[in-house]
Amino acid sequence: MLRAVRLLLLPALCIAPACTSLPAVPIPEPLPELLAPDDETADGGHGFLGVRGTENDSGSLDSLFFDPGVRVDHVVENSPADSAGIRAGDVLIALDGRELEDPGALDALVRTTPPGTAVELTVRRGDTVLEVPLTLTAAHGGRVTAEPLYRVEPVRTRAGYLTADGGVRVVSMAANSPLEAADIPAGSLITAIDDEQVRSDRELIRRLQARPAGSSVALQRAHEGGRATTHRVELLEPPSRVTDFQLLFLYDYESDPDGRQADLSILDLWFFELFQYRRDGVERQWVFLELFGFELFVFGSAHGELGT
Repeated sequence: MLRAVRLLLLPALCIAPACTSLPAVPIPEPLPELLAPDDETADGGHGFLGVRGTENDSGSLDSLFFDPGVRVDHVVENSPADSAGIRAGDVLIALDGRELEDPGALDALVRTTPPGTAVELTVRRGDTVLEVPLTLTAAHGGRVTAEPLYRVEPVRTRAGYLTADGGVRVVSMAANSPLEAADIPAGSLITAIDDEQVRSDRELIRRLQARPAGSSVALQRAHEGGRATTHRVELLEPPSRVTDFQLLFLYDYESDPDGRQADLSILDLWFFELFQYRRDGVERQWVFLELFGFELFVFGSAHGELGT
């Protein structure tokens, strides 16, 4: 039966457009030691600001864009931010003159600043920009440790990243990741992209995805002893997949973007259809000769087992 299917498909495939795609190699889970905190700072070793924020986006799906800064969603009561008058809705632009690209960058800066340090926040409230002085306190709840969470960049580098002290840690990568070709192994600490410092995993991922597919970037990697090396990384191009192709009456193919569902028809004349193939996840169905909606020969399979 499968040979007959191939013979029926051959004429249609000969006129189908060529298409290439990258293998969907999964990004493996990182090793536990790569998710561990960089240090074992004692109680009170990290600064505490007292805000919860999100990226400063446009808020519109029709015209989505990101501006620098962190939009404040919540202010902890009696925290340094609360005492300084920071409100929900404010946008934090910079901390001591260092621009804030996203919440991860703010957390990294605050976490590496000792309690008792006087800092200055640049805050935008409406159309007014304010300079707000305040003093960080010790983190609430004792010692702060990194949570075993990381962010995946599945398009340009096919790797996982985790915010770390001094930069972003590469915690995982797929077999076809360009990081491996650039001699950047898992566990590396990335400190800059194209000579621009990165402080959080989210910031690095946003900058990578803003680069054109197939272009190259320079990633700076920190080594023990303060030495740094620069690696040129060729970014992957996203996989391509034909999702819709039609040739009137002769050939009609439709597929969802992830390829899980697909429908192929050959010689579909409304009242008569020579062949149809359907795929829905692991289920497959082949239909030969359909007349006025009645399917004369139907074959199906699931999990690779052929049935009738």
